Order: sequence, then C-alpha cells, then structure tokens
Amino acid sequence: MTATPAPEARPGQPAPLGRPAAGPVPSARAAPPTAGSGFSWAPTAHHRRLATVALLPLLAAIVLGHPGYLVLAAPMVAALALAARRPRSGARVSVRSSADRCLEGEQVVIRVGARSAGPADSAAVQLTPPAGLEVSDGAATQVRGDGAIEAEWRLTAQQWGRWDSGRILVTVRSRGGLYAGTVAVALPEITVYPRPPALAQLVLPAQLRTRIGDHVDRRPADGIEFAGVRPFVPGDRLRRINWLVTSRRGALHVNQFAAERAAEIVALIDATADAGPPGESALDRAVRGAAGIARAYTRAGDRVGVITLYGPMRWVSPGIGQRQFFRIVESVLDARTLHSYVSPDVARIPPTALPAGALVIMFSPLLDNRAIDAVIDLRERGYPIIVADVLGTAPGPAGRAGPAGPAGPATPRRGSAGPGLALRLWRLERQALRYRLESLGIPVVGWPGEPRHEADTGADTAARLDLALGRFVRHRVRGGAR
Repeated sequence: MTATPAPEARPGQPAPLGRPAAGPVPSARAAPPTAGSGFSWAPTAHHRRLATVALLPLLAAIVLGHPGYLVLAAPMVAALALAARRPRSGARVSVRSSADRCLEGEQVVIRVGARSAGPADSAAVQLTPPAGLEVSDGAATQVRGDGAIEAEWRLTAQQWGRWDSGRILVTVRSRGGLYAGTVAVALPEITVYPRPPALAQLVLPAQLRTRIGDHVDRRPADGIEFAGVRPFVPGDRLRRINWLVTSRRGALHVNQFAAERAAEIVALIDATADAGPPGESALDRAVRGAAGIARAYTRAGDRVGVITLYGPMRWVSPGIGQRQFFRIVESVLDARTLHSYVSPDVARIPPTALPAGALVIMFSPLLDNRAIDAVIDLRERGYPIIVADVLGTAPGPAGRAGPAGPAGPATPRRGSAGPGLALRLWRLERQALRYRLESLGIPVVGWPGEPRHEADTGADTAARLDLALGRFVRHRVRGGAR
C-alpha cells in the first residue's frame, strides 16, 4: 500500500473536500495478497456428471449380465482416475481500491488480480459490493480462459456510512474442469461521507461572540464597518470626527463603527427516530444537513460543533477549519447504529460543547417526544434555535406497506371515513406541534418541504435547504431566557 501527500490548495481556495487539508492520505487501499491459505478445492458439477455417466454402464453390466457395457464406462473411469488426486495448489489474489473514502455520488475503482499457482483451465472473480455502494461499470462476474485474470469495477457511493461488508470471490478451475478452488477476499473498508448541501447565505444569532471574525456585529466597537453617528464624548479619537455632521448641528459628532465578530453554531441531529426510504430517510437528511452547516460555517471562519441526540448523547465541541468539518462528519457516520430508550438530558452537555449564546440548528423529524422536550429545554435555557423538519414522507393510507412502498389499493370498509381522514388528522397534529414550538420562540422550517406519500427524488434538496433557512438571513435569530 502506497501513500501520497494530499495536494496543496491554492492561495485563497479551500483544500479538496474529499480529504483533510494536510497530512498524508492513502491513495489506494490494498487487501493482503492471498496465496494457498484459505483456498479450498471441491469437485465441480462436471466431475459429478462424469461419475454419474460412468456408474450407469456399470450398473447395466451387473443387472443385465453383459460385460460389454463396461467398455462404455472405460473413458469416464479413466478420466476420473487421472483426476483422482485433488489439486493442492493455491492462488495469489490482490485487491486494490482507488480510494478509501469519498462523498456520496462519487466513484471508487476496485481492481482485482488473481493468478493460479498451478495449471488451471480458467479463473473467475465475482464482486459482492457493500450495501452502500453499487456497481456502475463492469460485470459482477468476470471469467478468463487461463489461470490468471485482471478485473476492474467502478462502484458509485449511494449512502453515507462505513462499509466493510463487500467481498471478492475468486474461483479457479483445474485442468479438465473436474475441481474448482475458491477463496473469498474481503474488500477494504470504504468510508462514504454525506454530501453536504450548499448554503449561499448564513444564518447568524443576534448576539455574536467576542472572537474576531467576518460577520458585522450590531454592537458598536472598534471595526471598519460604518454603524452610525453619535455625539462626541471625552476620550473619542479626533480622526473619527464627522465634520459634515458637526458643521450642520453645531456640536462635535463622531462616526461609530461595528466590529467584525465570529459566530458559534451547533448542529443538533435527532437520532431518536427515523422514517422514510433508505438513502432519503429523515436521519439521512439530518446528517447531510449537519454536514452542510459544518462546511459552510467553517469556510466562513466560524466555530461549528455537532451534537447527536439519541439518549447517551455524543458531541464534537465547536472548532474552526476544514479539519473540524472532517471531525464532525466522522462523528456522525455511526448515527444509524445508535439506539437507546433513555431520555436525553441536555443539562449534561458541557459548556465547551454547547457554549452560551451559540445558534442551535436542529435537524429532526419531530416524531419522538424526547427530542421535542430537549429542544424546548434548550430554548428555555436561552439558546437561539431553529428546527428543520426533515420528515419527507407521510404515513401511507391503509393497505400500504410503508410510507414509500404501496402494497395495493386500500379498500375502505362500509361506514368508515376512509384513509384520508386519518391522514388529515395526522397533518393537523403536525401543524399543532409546529404552532406550539413557534409560540415558544422556536421557528420550524420544512426541509425538503411538506411530507408526501411518495419518496422524494432529492434532485433539489440542497437548494431547498438554502431556501428554508433564507428567511432568517435578514433577521437574525434571537435567544434569551423566556
């Protein structure tokens, strides 16, 4: 396995998204070559057919009493006798991948080389891709006439996560095709990062931190952004006197400036409940949304952290830089495996992970009361909060297998109001929940929109996140205890 340093980013441009900003990154992952170990030989179907054909003349000679039938079995018996010894040779197999991590939608090239250590008629390799990747180029099974084969596949990443369940099955047939040797080689683990949606405009809290940044604070301080004019007081700098206003009003006035400050953002992922088809479920959108928040704000020089809400909570304290983005996406890759019946207690979150005054952007389907109680608790503690409702599918009518898979038309019973009544009641409950949260000072936006029966195509999901949060760009989000 070779390692090459990551390419340097040009001045004024961020480093490539698929790898950290500095440090060596393996350009290819290779499985250890396999020789004779783990290689097992077994008779093939051709071997069994020869044995069956040879047995029929022998039985006929015994039953009918005609030794002449033995002549018909002689060729098959001779072939079986020559191949009576099971091969003991192995094969050398090497597996190499073009990258060990990528973003959703990107491709990874898998190259396999197999060579038999002894005489062989043919060699074949079969790829079983991991669950989160699918073959986009190359046949799943490739065969070559001699004992050596070189195969290549292109896998397209479909879902974020750590995928290590793929394998390569190598099959070598001996001379005559009577025995086949097989060995299974595991694919190297491939880490697929969630593709973050782009955010052209950033949402900011009303009160920024005292750390220097790129955002104009509304409080007057030493800066370069003009904020207004006020009367002169002893101690003001003479160079800030506004002589035009002074000459008009007959008293000294000075220019007032606003400081450039940085924001602290915490993305809150609700992992207590999930709904929707794989790849476009509520948890998938929540993780992608948190990744988009992390990338957008770290590029702006702000401090960003993440909290995964599922019982015994996990968090990454706010930080800056592109390395912080990768810390965040690495910490949320195991969100699918988190299950707990414990109610999360936000009071246990240390101040380093959730600083006072930080803007909290929560991605939640609003299906679990534990998550709803947690967001209300944070609002009562004075944190400015925005909730992005990531539930994209509504409950299907009666007779359907799930929110995205019809199992047949519904047949309402006589005297019943039909499946539409239950759906309308569910929508009214969702609207009442949103009204309750907004009455507490917690704005709720829909991303990707209102829940629907069919699975969302996701074509404009990234653009809709920018539109959903765009209403808070002009008016900053306020916090404060209620």
